[in-house]
Amino acid sequence: MSEDYFEIRPILPADKIQIQVGLKMLSPESIRQRFFTNKKEFSEKELQFLTEVDQIHHLAYVAVHHKDGQQLPAGVIRAIKKSDMETHAEIGIVIVDCYQGMGLGKKLLDEVAARAVAVGITHFYGDYHTSNLKMTRLLDKFSKTRSPLLLKHTGDGFIYFEAPLKN
Repeated sequence: MSEDYFEIRPILPADKIQIQVGLKMLSPESIRQRFFTNKKEFSEKELQFLTEVDQIHHLAYVAVHHKDGQQLPAGVIRAIKKSDMETHAEIGIVIVDCYQGMGLGKKLLDEVAARAVAVGITHFYGDYHTSNLKMTRLLDKFSKTRSPLLLKHTGDGFIYFEAPLKN
């Protein structure tokens, strides 16, 4: 009998093909909500940026579904420090549609938050479209075990958020 489980781990340069495959597994709506555009594939330069990270200023983790001897991309999260705000990191997360609603987003967010605190990040921030109710629910779950979340409607169809990482 084959094992069927999810592995969450830091992203590796060897994940370039999996990242490209994962993009093709996303629905047009998931692509729009994550990238705010119709993204068909990543360029070599984008793949390098997405997978060759230092895990200090640019943190990135993947969720991999091990099933029937295969390793299938299930999700990615990243947190990137801005040079002018060394204690704050912008986050981005995407979960492949067939794995949404299984708790992977929360697990990825918790994993990257633990690493973020270890490298001096005190806040996550970012923005997402108001129609992305899954992101609203994920951030709400995340903030329940931490400090309150700051949400601000920007007036252009987006919500800006800030999430303190204090436990």
